[in-house]
Amino acid sequence: MLIISNKAKDEFRKFLAKENIEFIETIDNPNLYEPIGDHPDLSIFPLGDGKILVDKVLAPYYREKLPTYEIIEGDSVKVKYPYDSIYNVYEGDDFFIHNDLTESHILAHMEDKTHLRVNQGYTRCSIIPMGDRILTGDYGIYKKLRDEIKIILLPREDIDLPGFETGFIGGTCGLYGDRLIFDGDIERLKSFEIIKENADEAGLTLVYPKDLDLKDLGSLMAV
Repeated sequence: MLIISNKAKDEFRKFLAKENIEFIETIDNPNLYEPIGDHPDLSIFPLGDGKILVDKVLAPYYREKLPTYEIIEGDSVKVKYPYDSIYNVYEGDDFFIHNDLTESHILAHMEDKTHLRVNQGYTRCSIIPMGDRILTGDYGIYKKLRDEIKIILLPREDIDLPGFETGFIGGTCGLYGDRLIFDGDIERLKSFEIIKENADEAGLTLVYPKDLDLKDLGSLMAV
């Protein structure tokens, strides 16, 4: 199951259906700034084994939408950065990447993993996920982690994020098994060949709709 923004275009929804990918849409978090209240990665964190952590104000909605999952009520976000990004954490096999303001249940979930600290609160949406190999356009994250993990720096891209000057590349995509799904045509990106080469090396298939503009609507969330 994939969780996508409720602002996703109809063309993207049709694309997912064509790819036989089941999905549900988010509901806006009333505690977040309206333009980003729909973003999955600001209110949800998959814990694995059928458990999903969600901001407690949204728990009734996700219990209804995902009745076969265990919905765990997490801490509430706040509208002001960085307290709006406590769920925006990247998880690798034996590490996680975030600042020092991580939601309490996520911290407990990560107790056996190394915390790779960065200053960026919007960590997950700054990263294209490829397991323990990551790609980012955020130089601060790259500089901090280049001696710690396999990380590739991408050129800056003009990613549409309604309500903001620019968005994040990681907010356009998500891992779904061995498929890396984007919500728009990545062949238009300056970094397309870098993304493709690294996806091939990581054994991932790139999946994306042609002729649809990329939008940062929050990371696509596989649960």
